[in-house]
Amino acid sequence: MHRKCAWAALALVLAACKNSTPQPPAALPGTCSGDTECAANFRCDHEMRRCVCTSDAACATGKFCNAFTGLCVSSVAGCSTVADAGTVQCGAGQYCNTALRTCKAITPFCQPCKSDAECGSGNSCAAHPDFPNAGTFCLGACDASGACASGLACRKASSGQSLCYPAGACGQSNACVPDSLKLCSVDADCGDPNQACDQTLKACIARNRTCPAGDACDPQSSLCVHACSNDADCGLIEGGPGYQCRANACFRLQLCSQDSECTSGQICQANPDGSKSCRAGCVSNADCPLGSGCNTADPNHPRCAPGCTQNSDCALNTICSNSVCVPSTANCPQVCQATPVCSIGATCNNNCCVQADLPSTCGHTGCPACPASGCTISCANNCFYMDLGPCSTVSQCYAKFPSLGTSVVCNASVGQCQILAHLLACTSSSDCPMKGFQCIPASQLGCGGSGSLCFPSETAAQIACGVGHP
Repeated sequence: MHRKCAWAALALVLAACKNSTPQPPAALPGTCSGDTECAANFRCDHEMRRCVCTSDAACATGKFCNAFTGLCVSSVAGCSTVADAGTVQCGAGQYCNTALRTCKAITPFCQPCKSDAECGSGNSCAAHPDFPNAGTFCLGACDASGACASGLACRKASSGQSLCYPAGACGQSNACVPDSLKLCSVDADCGDPNQACDQTLKACIARNRTCPAGDACDPQSSLCVHACSNDADCGLIEGGPGYQCRANACFRLQLCSQDSECTSGQICQANPDGSKSCRAGCVSNADCPLGSGCNTADPNHPRCAPGCTQNSDCALNTICSNSVCVPSTANCPQVCQATPVCSIGATCNNNCCVQADLPSTCGHTGCPACPASGCTISCANNCFYMDLGPCSTVSQCYAKFPSLGTSVVCNASVGQCQILAHLLACTSSSDCPMKGFQCIPASQLGCGGSGSLCFPSETAAQIACGVGHP
């Protein structure tokens, strides 16, 4: 063969070989480095660095998403959500899982889901508005009148749809309704039918407390978590600082510098670490410590402030005078609201402690002398022995009670200095209003017959009967 022809033939062979050799693919379309660079219903495949479809919705009409290549194609094997020639349509009770192109059973009501499709036609996959962190579940739509089946309530989902929800989050046994802790005096102050006013806390708490013992409803997640007993516990429960333990639940603190930064009913108070946070103010004077009242000059931020408007705002041994709690007045050396705060033998009369005339109430005049061995009761004279203090010899009693002279004796059998006191008769406790005295039947004091006596029922009262006011 001519050399020139040979070269031509070889060129033809090489060309034929080149045409039959697989060529590298063209540059991949839609290169990307993140999902934000991709169109709606596409995501960025970080290995191939290109946008891939996630569902048929990403593709143009008549196209389908190939879940394995991420490309929109004219036809796919398996099922499709779009009726078209060459595609399989799922039967009743099934939906097309476009990621696998396989027909799957429709997810039942209140079961976990990831898309509306798997819940079936007319249903939606959504979270409970009260428990957004509990997950998404299949739910039915409310009817045209906004009604639902018995036991379900029509609520707005985050998408704006009206769906039928159960009382708690589907599939979550630890879902709960947290306490709002809104200040209140009656249930109506709570403004929420799920909350009731706790009269001890003066705050709104959940009517139905569903968390098990040892747990509390976390106000951040609306899920049952370990209960707290102090602020330090919240650092462990919530995984960080900035929480306050209230009613055994951890509430996120709202930092502030002044009251105006807090919501209505709260005030800006200092924390132990020097920061300030919003905390509940007061509703009434009863919410404040004794000697202070609820200052409502700023109705949005009522706070406890020193002062009073009535005696009940003060401690029982003080009264309210000119908006200040005072322990005495010009006419009364010791004021009172109740007899127990007065000294032994006194009575609270018109907010003043008035001392009784102890010599006439229980003086020892008129009673027989006690023998050296110790006093014994004299029922005929209503005389009963008073224990005045420990002794081992009578000289110790003389030294302790010189005003009694030889009337006092040391009863060695009980180790007490004793003296007889003449007690007044009574018919009821109102006849013995003095502190430390009670109307006691004579039969209980060792005397037969009927009748009762004003007996000094406290040790200090017995001493007062013997030597006067302590």
